[in-house]
Amino acid sequence: MGVTTLNGRAGDSALPATGRVCYGAPMRPRRGRACGAPTPTPVVHRRLRGLAGLVLLACALCCWPLGPAAARDGTVAWRTVESPHFELHYPVGLEAVAFRALRLCEEAHRVLTPLYGHVPDRKVQVNITDYGDGANGSATALPYPRINLFAAPPTLDGNLSDFDDWLRLLIFHEFTHILQLDHVTGLPSALNHVFGKTAAPNQNLPSFNLEGGAMWAESLTSGRGRVRSAFFRGTLRSQALAGRLYGPSQVVHAPQDWPGANVWYMYGGHFHQWLATHRDPHAAARYHEAFSDELIPYGLNRAFTEATGQPLTALYRAWIADLTLTAEVEASRLRAQGLTPVSVVAPAPFNHRNPRFGPDGSLWSIDFSGRQVGAIYAREPLESQAELKFAPSTLAFETESTNRFDRCADGTLLYEQNDPFRGVYDFNDLHQATPYGPRQRVTRGARLREPACGPDARFAAAVQLVAGRTRLVEVDLGTGALKVLHDPGGLDLLSHPVVSRDGRTVVAVRASQRYGRDLVAVDRATGAVRPLTADHALELHPRFSPDGRWLVYASDRDGVFNLYARPWPEDGPPRRITRVLTGATDPEVSPDGRWVVFGLLSADGQDLAGAPFDPESAPTEDALPMEVPQASRPGADATAPPSQPYRPQDTLWPVAWSPAFSYTDAAQTGSQVGLELTAFDAAGQHVINAAVTGQPEEEAVSANLTYSLSRFTPLFQFDLAHSTQTRLGGALWGSARNDYRERVSSASVLASLPFSRAGRGASASLRYGISYLRPAENPTPVHDPLDEAPRVPEPLRTASLSLSVRFGDTDAYPYALSIDEGRAFGMTIRVRHSALGGELDTAEMLFDYTEYVPLWGRSVLALRATGAFGRGDSGGRFFYGLGAPPLRNVLLDALDEIAFGSTFLRGYSSGTVGGDRYVLTSAELRMPLLDVFDGPSTVPVFLRRAMVSVFTDWAQASNDPLEFSPGAFKRSVGAELLGEATLGWRLPLGARMGYAYGFDEGGDHQIYVFVGPWY
Repeated sequence: MGVTTLNGRAGDSALPATGRVCYGAPMRPRRGRACGAPTPTPVVHRRLRGLAGLVLLACALCCWPLGPAAARDGTVAWRTVESPHFELHYPVGLEAVAFRALRLCEEAHRVLTPLYGHVPDRKVQVNITDYGDGANGSATALPYPRINLFAAPPTLDGNLSDFDDWLRLLIFHEFTHILQLDHVTGLPSALNHVFGKTAAPNQNLPSFNLEGGAMWAESLTSGRGRVRSAFFRGTLRSQALAGRLYGPSQVVHAPQDWPGANVWYMYGGHFHQWLATHRDPHAAARYHEAFSDELIPYGLNRAFTEATGQPLTALYRAWIADLTLTAEVEASRLRAQGLTPVSVVAPAPFNHRNPRFGPDGSLWSIDFSGRQVGAIYAREPLESQAELKFAPSTLAFETESTNRFDRCADGTLLYEQNDPFRGVYDFNDLHQATPYGPRQRVTRGARLREPACGPDARFAAAVQLVAGRTRLVEVDLGTGALKVLHDPGGLDLLSHPVVSRDGRTVVAVRASQRYGRDLVAVDRATGAVRPLTADHALELHPRFSPDGRWLVYASDRDGVFNLYARPWPEDGPPRRITRVLTGATDPEVSPDGRWVVFGLLSADGQDLAGAPFDPESAPTEDALPMEVPQASRPGADATAPPSQPYRPQDTLWPVAWSPAFSYTDAAQTGSQVGLELTAFDAAGQHVINAAVTGQPEEEAVSANLTYSLSRFTPLFQFDLAHSTQTRLGGALWGSARNDYRERVSSASVLASLPFSRAGRGASASLRYGISYLRPAENPTPVHDPLDEAPRVPEPLRTASLSLSVRFGDTDAYPYALSIDEGRAFGMTIRVRHSALGGELDTAEMLFDYTEYVPLWGRSVLALRATGAFGRGDSGGRFFYGLGAPPLRNVLLDALDEIAFGSTFLRGYSSGTVGGDRYVLTSAELRMPLLDVFDGPSTVPVFLRRAMVSVFTDWAQASNDPLEFSPGAFKRSVGAELLGEATLGWRLPLGARMGYAYGFDEGGDHQIYVFVGPWY
């Protein structure tokens, strides 16, 4: 910490929300003075009474009811269903998803355990939640096998797009992880018999192996799967043709460039597919078996050699050569068929999505370059009869978490946005805005995505998420009222609606568990559904031409996404309007009907491209046969399994414990040794952490217990702690200060409430804590009778009430050096009073504010101000001391993942600036120095980049009112070099070396090194 109390204890520390000041129970000196400060006056008590309103406000914020629908408000009942190998927990209302998920879990167990040659030795706990509209899941083997599933289905054009049954794919993927991670043999298995399930060597494998293997298994055991995805295959083909395929170091870590961490799935899935096809169908199981006894989990090539006879590096080179050859053969075949002339309107990096033309011919799209906020950008057309040309893009509309938008006939923008709802949900709602103007929220908590304006801009079609499925709805843009147009039932999905030019029909993509993914037309008046396609191809992004005569869409009917057009409203064969090497999706026809703009897969991401639009002369395509692989046909739904109320106590008992070690400074090699354990129920509603620690230097034992309750909103945390500590120089006898040992017992309760908005995080928390300080074993004071009587700390009880609020709307991008733009603010008010049960009366206010300003290139100006003000009675005087960064053991800090920030007064020794109030301001100019993003093959060391900053710190502290003239501050300047790396395939490490010089009184030359990122 850069700010400390010189007479404080850690037993009554600051709220985690601030992380700034450790203030504790001060020792009680003799009456009159405390740490050289004047005795506080009775005005302190008037100030405490003035804070009563803030305390009441905190209670109201943390106890405000959120309504019966909130996921953690305590009124949503949870149930459990069981099968021979699984226990599945779900909230009431998700029965259809939960019952089908349980049957799919047993199917995954039956199909996948022979593939990996492993069966978990206990039932797998499965938890299904529906807190948001993002599709995902997770799995772990520690301390017992658990799977978390989100009930929201994926969009049909994202990374999870290629499936025949989204829930089956999700469960097969996550259960594959259980089989990968749960397999433990040898000495790690013996350790687990002693400590409980704390060692899982396969969990330390790179994500390239874990995610890639799970993606291969999900595809092998289904009719589709992401190995077959035209998106993934198109990206690999484009990078192979461009000579841009990544090496093993980038894929076992993650490159900075496109596709980022998605290489684990894209490259990893295809590598495992090649490995099973060209080497050994059981190779994945064999190398997991070979890795399952690794105590030092970095023998990746050794495990592959044991399993396949070749190291991973050799196998990877062979796969890259085969992938390159395949890409060249495919490109030759496609070129022989004749490629469409394409002009790139806006090249990647990363992606351009959702192009829409305005009535004036301007082109709008969601752009994300990795260097700035993802937002809607506009491009004005340039006069050209022969080419599609636009002026450089300008930021038209900044949105938060927007994936799709539409341009309405009246010129407004209609877009989806992910908004927190009732404090615990993250749901998509529709918003409407005038370009460069005001915005208005249309719906609240409606779970809508992929909006499409009607021709009169009075209504829109959209997709609504409902308990694991989607349905097509009509939205009144004036009132936000919804009308269901088509509900396919089951867990079928609808996506990408578009309204015909006459407003009578909505065309959408229907993804069926039984019949693939095809275009359907829904009559707005009657709800009648008419299939437009019925084949094994995946159709996406239908759009109508401006004259309404053509329905344009993307399809992967020949293995590559291309654009097709079919006449409207009459039926007719599709006409191919593009043939590209990589993939074309997201079409939009220009207002004059001469051009079609679309997203084009490239080696750098997804370009915005265009081609002539002439469907009349385009070749027709034959109808494709309907093919539904047997693996994708869901079996007949059995009767609902019996359920029972969820019992958290069944899984809450501790099942594992581990030794604990910690280090306090650069000189000590081990100041704490002990045992710790964690227990939590399968649904994550209750968490218990406990530790017993021996302190050799103190010859004492400490213990702490923490219980967290997330069943309700607000969230609660309860803490108990006891320790024996030494207060350095805490007693005075004779003419010298002597160390003094005390027993410290404390208890606290914390209630926290999030109230975020889209793209903005906010929270409030209220904490009550009480601490007891009592003398421990101390030597009998020896002093001369002529000296002043010994002074030792007296027993003390202190109780505090703290209110903290935090807000932030910061952004960081793949190419950013640190947080790139935005601001963050936090404030804590803490009071101690006899009415709270303590013996001290104090008041304290702490604050911090940070602003990030992007500059040229990737440079960033980071501005920060922190401060505090404390007042109290004679037994509780505050003293804040500012000074240099502490001397640290960088290696031990890296191993313990201890990071030290920048809230120090650099260039001055500790305690140079001190008082009962302070302010510290910093300004840092951060600049890129070197991008590496490479490493030595599969060795678990990955160099990321080096950056440099120049800074100045200004600070002052006093027991008197602060003065804000330059001469009142202690000032310093300096520079820091920050190097970033990834160790062990996952552990991020930032090491900072700095030089600072304080040029006011007390200043000094300082050189320091420690672990941690910039603030």
